[in-house]
Amino acid sequence: MRKDWLGVSVIALSLLSLPFILPHVVGDYVEGIRGGRSPAVPASVLGAYLALQSLGLVWVAVGRRGGFFLTFWIGLIWVGGALGYHAYAVLHGGFREEARATVWLVGLVVIQAVTSALAAWGAWGRRGRAG
Repeated sequence: MRKDWLGVSVIALSLLSLPFILPHVVGDYVEGIRGGRSPAVPASVLGAYLALQSLGLVWVAVGRRGGFFLTFWIGLIWVGGALGYHAYAVLHGGFREEARATVWLVGLVVIQAVTSALAAWGAWGRRGRAG
């Protein structure tokens, strides 16, 4: 049986991003709660978003090309959201004081960017893929 190294790489990288995503998002929620915002809606959106990310990875695992499309868009939104929400603060010194928060942000952005690039290759760059 031939291994699909692209699919394995996309799945592994996407899963590898979770230890960066979860503490980063929890930090955002804590900041929001301290600022008086309710975490109920963002928590529900996060749950749905992680479910879609998981669905994309399952589809990649079973060989469906749609999994690469979904994983590409999920990763692109992670990167765009993280940069859009935090880039100004990081560049101008207003980001959280803890160095680990920056590590979580950089890990999220870098890993999801690479995951999206590989997923794009799986979705649009390869020929002869079933699904």
